[in-house]
Amino acid sequence: MVNAQLHGPLSAQVETLHERKLTCMDNLLSATDAVVYFKDERSRFLYVSAGWIANVAPGLTAEQVVGKTDFDFFRKEFAAATFEDEQRIMRSGEPVIAKLEQDDRTGEWYSSTKMPLRDGGGQVVGTFGIARNVTGLVEAEKALAYRALHDPVTGLANRTAFMDRLSQALLALERHPSGLAVLFVDLDHFKEINDSFGHDAGDQVLGEVGRRLLLLARSVDTVARLGGDEFVVLCTGLGDDDDVGLIADRIVRGLRIPYGDRGRDLVVTASVGVVVTDDPLAEPEKLVREADAAMYEAKKAGRDCYRADDSAPPNAPGTRNLRSELRAALAGSELFLVYQPLFALGQRSLLGVEALVRWNHPRRGVLLPNDFISFAEQHGSIADIGSFVLDEACRQLAAWRSRPSWPEAFTMAVNISARELSAPGLAERVAEVVRRHGINPARLCLEIPETALIVDVARVQQTLSALSNLGVRIALNDFGTGYSLVRLRRLNVDILKIDSSFVSQVNENPRDREIVAAVTAMSHALGITVVGGGIETTDQLDTLTALDCDSGQGFLFARPMSAEAVLALVGE
Repeated sequence: MVNAQLHGPLSAQVETLHERKLTCMDNLLSATDAVVYFKDERSRFLYVSAGWIANVAPGLTAEQVVGKTDFDFFRKEFAAATFEDEQRIMRSGEPVIAKLEQDDRTGEWYSSTKMPLRDGGGQVVGTFGIARNVTGLVEAEKALAYRALHDPVTGLANRTAFMDRLSQALLALERHPSGLAVLFVDLDHFKEINDSFGHDAGDQVLGEVGRRLLLLARSVDTVARLGGDEFVVLCTGLGDDDDVGLIADRIVRGLRIPYGDRGRDLVVTASVGVVVTDDPLAEPEKLVREADAAMYEAKKAGRDCYRADDSAPPNAPGTRNLRSELRAALAGSELFLVYQPLFALGQRSLLGVEALVRWNHPRRGVLLPNDFISFAEQHGSIADIGSFVLDEACRQLAAWRSRPSWPEAFTMAVNISARELSAPGLAERVAEVVRRHGINPARLCLEIPETALIVDVARVQQTLSALSNLGVRIALNDFGTGYSLVRLRRLNVDILKIDSSFVSQVNENPRDREIVAAVTAMSHALGITVVGGGIETTDQLDTLTALDCDSGQGFLFARPMSAEAVLALVGE
């Protein structure tokens, strides 16, 4: 296309281009927004397209550009890099393909390809370049990259980014020995905010939690959201005098301040687990699991507090893979029931049993409910566990009652979680299980936690009414922990179980004795039976009997036992 005359003086080369009548090419290139140019062997412009003028030198004409170099239009560093590329092409004859370049004057991004310009004999006599403005594509890629590493709700780092930073922080311990800590932050009862105020309000709270964590943590710390209502904080560069507990306590106190203009309606607390290490060989995933386990210890301690990993028992399964382990336990035969007997206090006669779930974990041995029920409630497995317990308890009750001399009034109690109670369809599920096993619904007692009455009392009351209409008895479990005294007469409750924390102090603490006496008298006035939970001494038994408590259970009578042991207790 261009012959050897391009070796001549600049004016002659320009004349050659015009003599070749490249008007057709010029018109073609003018119809596109592509940036196109030809340069001679000294990187002086021979030709520029309309797209080049529009993007680089608006207001000039192509004739005014010809003969100039990039140094006349761009900053020195950019022009020097372009000149180096073109001189390399002149020497090697090799093109530069799709190089991403940024116009440092405007910030616009271009994808540029530069080719050798040869004469008729194949000699490289200049360069030919074409570039397209790809700013939109670059910004889109940046946005995708940002989204890949950031949480869309809070703008914090996400799990991927956090684990990468944690891995890098552990590697840094080899070069600069110090300590680091992982704080696992889980909001308490966050589902109730979504249920009561909607998910938009929940997202607003999550965003505010993220902002507060950034303020409560140190400026050098990494704050991330793992998902749901779970956050993590990475503290690095810790010295011997640094107290991570102070940071954790500051987070706990800082998060409980009321949120937004809803004031008291949106008070959020958090449970925080802490793990500290100075070992560069520590596994990032393991550190997060240990912090998670410590967080569940904070949950069990009453929430709105923090716990360090050294407070967690060795078999605490607060691990990130607990979800899959629970699924495997439900699919297999790892879950099983034991039975806590219930006795009438006056006659010391057996009234029935309470079904309690256990998990025969393949590695950790037998786990108690405190080791996994809170996790199941937080992560969606509680309904499946509840269905298993209800079905297995009713099956066992039907098997016992098929025996000729089995006591007619013998009752099976089954615990129902707050999440099960607030979810739709509980009454229908209970009715189906009772029908399938052919048991008398009056012999089934569903124990609900007092905390189930915190949110959406109307829905809970509707569910309790439906269950009561089936003939099932309802027990309010752990009564006295703080919520439902004034609501008691509005609920379809047959039995009230006084929390073991009151029973344990009924003789030592006069105030606890007065509470038990008042609750018992009030319950009897409403026609409600009273059960004392956690009876462990004869003094506690005598006091509860004197206070007219109807029945009780605890280690003084019997520990949870197998179905075969219940047969022996009944005398079968």
